[in-house]
Amino acid sequence: MDISRRAFLKTTAVGTAATCGVGTASATAASRYDSYSGVVRTRDHFDISFWGDVYRTDGHSRTDYETTGTIPGMTDDSEPSELVVFVHGWKHDAVEARAKFRKVTEALRGQDVSAPVVGYSWDSEGETLQWWDFVEIADLNADKLGTFVRDYQAASPGTDVRVIAHSLGAKTVVECLEFFMDRGYDTSIRSVDLLGGAVDDDEVATGGEYGQAIADHCEHFRNYYKTDDETLETDYRLAEWDTAVGHQGIEGEAPHNYEEYDVTYVTGHDDYPKPEKGCIPDVVGNWQ
Repeated sequence: MDISRRAFLKTTAVGTAATCGVGTASATAASRYDSYSGVVRTRDHFDISFWGDVYRTDGHSRTDYETTGTIPGMTDDSEPSELVVFVHGWKHDAVEARAKFRKVTEALRGQDVSAPVVGYSWDSEGETLQWWDFVEIADLNADKLGTFVRDYQAASPGTDVRVIAHSLGAKTVVECLEFFMDRGYDTSIRSVDLLGGAVDDDEVATGGEYGQAIADHCEHFRNYYKTDDETLETDYRLAEWDTAVGHQGIEGEAPHNYEEYDVTYVTGHDDYPKPEKGCIPDVVGNWQ
């Protein structure tokens, strides 16, 4: 068995926290889903060998996932009109991911969005020099996210699914759309919103790697970028030798369903999904 460098670096506290339950809306508030409802979880599905190779851990397949808490429309008998799935970015352990799910839910509730919110929690905590490993892990999570979306739509066909992704979570989401396309699925998501997306700016264009998948597998695709995002301007550019779509917007012709917005007013890279500091009011304002 490979020796896991990333697992060795994890603290006992983080490992314990990853097994804790998630917050669930109380019975009196269930109709409004005041808290995020549940989590789609793929933590510990991937690891990095001592030699730096990403591998799938024992007992996990290309498409499996777990859920915790309540997934309205899937693990209960409700059928909400909409479900919001939020995919966090890099360097989030399980505790930090749950904190971000709470923040984005708070921001959505502040805009009178009552739809249930579900977090997507994936292996993203690591060292800076492991960036390329986590890009690969974000990529490999796409089939799992896509399988969840298909399972969810089969269980609750009357529910529109909206996906919001922050930072490196954007890689998982655009790869998820490509997962639908490559397998010939007719699956479509109501809307995709990238917040400070860590994806190359030309890859989302028509003729780019994800352009056709964007055009075919979501009704509305919106990119929110920040021209003074220091994380994307320095770290991403240094790592990828390219410009992130979350920094300067798209390079090239946009797919027919693509829109983008300059939200340079956002305080910092980590703040896009947060109340007051972020751009969730614009995200919700642009929903159709």
